[in-house]
Amino acid sequence: MHAYVHTYIHTFIPQKNTIDAAMEARNFIERQLEKGRVVIMVSLDVRGAFDSVWCPAILKGLRDAKCPRNLYNLTLDYLKERKAVININNFNIEKRITKGCPQGSCCGPGLWNIQYNPILNLRYTKHTKIIAFADDLVLMVEAESIGEAENFTNIELNKIAEWATDNKIKFNEEKSKVMLLMRRK
Repeated sequence: MHAYVHTYIHTFIPQKNTIDAAMEARNFIERQLEKGRVVIMVSLDVRGAFDSVWCPAILKGLRDAKCPRNLYNLTLDYLKERKAVININNFNIEKRITKGCPQGSCCGPGLWNIQYNPILNLRYTKHTKIIAFADDLVLMVEAESIGEAENFTNIELNKIAEWATDNKIKFNEEKSKVMLLMRRK
């Protein structure tokens, strides 16, 4: 499944790790600061990442990546007719499940990347760099001035918010942060 994953995802991919993601962010920021530009960095954390994976988004991601039909059908069978069952005193309660990766599954990380990959392919401005690691997304926007950087950042955050709504993903406000970086006094 790695062939379908964007190069800016640094999670669950052989030879990629947090250090790679951090170095990529550092290099982008340093280049911009050396040019006298400002950078706004926004760190977004997905709330309940593996629990929020939405099956229709995974299947759409596979179709968009032109996944071979046999692998698509295998994934479809894996995800369909899922249910949670609880048995209390010989009384069963069943609920149909359309979200979440099966916990502890070997394909869970790959399914997460397939759903998360399209957020990296949104039409960002040339001022933007985006990096994903697990359920974290770092958005970095460079510009000449703070006001210009704020405007570009808001444009990009609106794109991300629309994608998140369409894919039933919510970001954790307590863990999401914004930082202004500049060398000016």
